[in-house]
Amino acid sequence: MLTDRPNAKGLQLFYAAVPLLISFIMSIVSFFAAVFIRGFYYHTNLAEEKAADDGIVYLINYGLQIIIFGFWYLTMLQRDAREAAGSRSETSSKASRNRSEKKDSPTDKKSETASVREWHPISYWAKRLPLLIVLGYALQLAVSGIISVLSSALPSLFSAYKELVQSLAGESVDWLTFAAVSFLAPIGEELLFRGVTYRFAKKALPVRWAILFQAALFGIYHLNLVQFFYAVAVGYLLGMLAEQAGSVIPGIVLHIIINLSAYLVPAVFLDNIPKAAFTAVLSIVIAIPCCILLLKKPRGTRK
Repeated sequence: MLTDRPNAKGLQLFYAAVPLLISFIMSIVSFFAAVFIRGFYYHTNLAEEKAADDGIVYLINYGLQIIIFGFWYLTMLQRDAREAAGSRSETSSKASRNRSEKKDSPTDKKSETASVREWHPISYWAKRLPLLIVLGYALQLAVSGIISVLSSALPSLFSAYKELVQSLAGESVDWLTFAAVSFLAPIGEELLFRGVTYRFAKKALPVRWAILFQAALFGIYHLNLVQFFYAVAVGYLLGMLAEQAGSVIPGIVLHIIINLSAYLVPAVFLDNIPKAAFTAVLSIVIAIPCCILLLKKPRGTRK
């Protein structure tokens, strides 16, 4: 097997970085596809406008992410399921051979059950959906408040970032950009980073380092110094959530809430430094217990 080779870990890390490179290629392809669509159907030249802010570019880009990384992620899930089934079959065979020599004790059975973690969607959403909603909005308020305070002290550093935010969440944003950024981007990015990238990274690194690795790539992906820092923090949280839940779905929901919340931050919360600082602190205070409750391991699971 590949994992038995001496250089397998390095190769897995390389595989973990490949999706990021593919996503950059997708961005280029999406731009030229949008130029063609604009010129052919709408008779406008995208190159003469704000190309990076065009909703068609985002729509194509994130649509490609969902298709390609979604297929890749599902393929990895199926392969892991086959390997797990083979492992269980082998374990069952060994257990049957040893059954005549030693009966399973209640403790052994309890330990075996505890080692298997299953994600139950109905139970998960019933208990954690409100936490995801509150946490998503709190994180957006916290980031907005912190950036508002820092941008007052370092306006030149944050000028480009403010222009980017205005193009994505400003009053003049078109519905294509809104739909792509709010719904398609979270799905595509979670499949890319917490799906494919994280699964490769886990084969080469301990879980916590694998989570940090995919979070760092998530920060690089945004190609913006300001976004890098909070994207790494949020990416780490999303990675922990994916590991705890055993699924990318909760992370997709939280990511959607965070992105949607960018359109729901009242300007009055950030119109001066004291208000922005208070908003950031209060949001962090609310977010911390939500994180603790979300990431708390269910009973009957093993660390």
